[in-house]
Amino acid sequence: MAKRIILGGILGGIVLFLWQSVSHLMLPLGEMGIKRMGNEDTVVAALRESNPQPGFYFFPAADTTPGMSKEQKQEAMRWAQEKYRTGPNGILIFHPQGGEALSPRQLLTQLEVDVTALLVGAFLLAHVSPLVGFGSRLLFVTLLGLLPGLVVNLPYWNWYGFPTDYTVAQLADHLVGFFLAGLVLAGLVRPTS
Repeated sequence: MAKRIILGGILGGIVLFLWQSVSHLMLPLGEMGIKRMGNEDTVVAALRESNPQPGFYFFPAADTTPGMSKEQKQEAMRWAQEKYRTGPNGILIFHPQGGEALSPRQLLTQLEVDVTALLVGAFLLAHVSPLVGFGSRLLFVTLLGLLPGLVVNLPYWNWYGFPTDYTVAQLADHLVGFFLAGLVLAGLVRPTS
């Protein structure tokens, strides 16, 4: 059984990786909800000048200077909430030194992540004894594809205001990917009794 789990995880991960390549490079799923910033050069120059360190930025952010009193922290939070309400607000991942897009390292890391996810899926599938039919095994793996959307994409939509069309596209991308990988797993991995 261990060989089938490993083989299923590897092949399923490769199928998921290939699907993601198609969905992000050839279909509109990878671009839904993403817009180009107007006046990009001006905004980037201002960002580079004001935030020289790479990082994850949330704005407006409350002042979190160490040693602040409880009252100062509360006032900083009220200030940030008012600024958030009136706008603008957002999040930014910032890499001032740039980087290589679609690098071999990034692609290999994504493949490793996909294989790891499907190894977990194959292991779970092998230990769910009532799922004896191909269809029920396929449904099980497909539904695993809902988990990333439910615990990552929907909270990002809720808390950070990620676009609805982006969120729906990500949910669809996960479901289709896990369905396709599930065809492999459902054929290779049968639960132990």
